[in-house]
Amino acid sequence: MVNPAAQQVIEITPELIASAGHFAEGPRVSDDGTVWFSDLLNAAYYRQRPGHAVEKIVADRQWIGGATFDEDGSLICGGRGGLVKIDLATGQQTDLLTEIGGEPIIAINDVEADRHGGLFGGTIDFISILEKGEAPQPGKLFYLSNAGEVRVLRDDVLASNGIAFSPDGCFLYHSETSRGVWRYALDADGMPTMPGELLIELPDSDGLVVDSAGAIWVVRWDASLLCRYLPDGTLDRTLTLGFPHLVSLAFGGPDLHDLYISTGGNAADQERGGVVKFRIEVPGQRDFKTRFSGLGGKTL
Repeated sequence: MVNPAAQQVIEITPELIASAGHFAEGPRVSDDGTVWFSDLLNAAYYRQRPGHAVEKIVADRQWIGGATFDEDGSLICGGRGGLVKIDLATGQQTDLLTEIGGEPIIAINDVEADRHGGLFGGTIDFISILEKGEAPQPGKLFYLSNAGEVRVLRDDVLASNGIAFSPDGCFLYHSETSRGVWRYALDADGMPTMPGELLIELPDSDGLVVDSAGAIWVVRWDASLLCRYLPDGTLDRTLTLGFPHLVSLAFGGPDLHDLYISTGGNAADQERGGVVKFRIEVPGQRDFKTRFSGLGGKTL
């Protein structure tokens, strides 16, 4: 569904928060204004505290496409090999999830904590995409509970990306690059009911968030556009920010009226990765946090 007036592309100039080489991913914003993000191709995760220079927090972890926070203050981080929990005070990394159903995980991309203290995430075949230049093998959309139980929701996801919830907690949204944005009704336990509905057909959909009015903000990788869709899937507005690629999204600011976007470069304009922000009229939603205290296997 499309509102013809919404197809007009509006150009905006966002505020640059931080630069990150070729390809920034996984942005998060803490309550104190600290901005967190990865450099996907250079195996690092960073933070920028207000008034400070950018600091490298995690080194030598490849393909961090998503991260979130636990209630104990640790960082829950995807990447090559699965999911880890990182103590930000000591740097100690502990494996949380390295295989599903006995199958080793190649990589985990976007992740999102839910109101129950668990986490939805998606596996992705970055070996094929980034190392071999081939079409990826299908990945999984999964749920990891705060008790450590794993539930596979789909095993046919080509490229798993952004995950978010409706404000009333009734729906889960999931961006599957190559197809678009799926909507799943959530049952009383917070689990998606299958099959879902392909609400927005968008082959280059990447990261997404849902604001407090239930509208879905989606970045488009190939088109380098930021789109806002109403809860029924109608296109509401289309924005361009002047970067070769737009990658992922996060809400922030004391009033949640700041929308943060991670960006990427291309072969002709490589060093355009970073995080930018601009003000939005309708505030976003606060992120949930995991409750994974007591979970974890091997310490790295």
